[in-house]
Amino acid sequence: MKLPKGLNLEVSIDCDLWQPDFEEYKAIITSCCSLIYQNVAEGKALEKFSHIELSVVLCDDELIHKLNNDYRNKDKATNVLSFCGLDEDEIDSYLRRDGAVPDRPFSLGENYISFEFMNKEADAAGIAFNAHFSHLVLHGILHLLGYDHIQDDDAEIMEALETKLLAILGIDDPYAA
Repeated sequence: MKLPKGLNLEVSIDCDLWQPDFEEYKAIITSCCSLIYQNVAEGKALEKFSHIELSVVLCDDELIHKLNNDYRNKDKATNVLSFCGLDEDEIDSYLRRDGAVPDRPFSLGENYISFEFMNKEADAAGIAFNAHFSHLVLHGILHLLGYDHIQDDDAEIMEALETKLLAILGIDDPYAA
């Protein structure tokens, strides 16, 4: 697996439900980072950074509910939350254009993934846990690279990219109805 030379990936667990298979989760996250680096223009642009950190926190419904309420005013749990470390101008200049990146540490951002919420979604959809986990990891990282799904046009672009990346992993299109 090839990752950008300056990428520092930090994976932490904030919920005991994740503990038994931590190494497998970390391998999936690393694989997803590699996939984005090799197949997404903004991911390839991470090579320009001498030091950029990505944090993934494996948490529970309680923490993600609190974060969702505190930062998005949504009083409920969710599957994944992304907190961008780069602002829109930095994403545009450094990831989408050829802007020179200053030689200093950057944060790509943080992704929080809730075990319970994700597990319920996977069960309800009849999707393997690790396949859904891979989808949420990719989804979260794409958010940190500036992708979004608020507007229909943006959602179509993001979902098509997720579907393409998941297909490389041998995972079915989660948006197929």
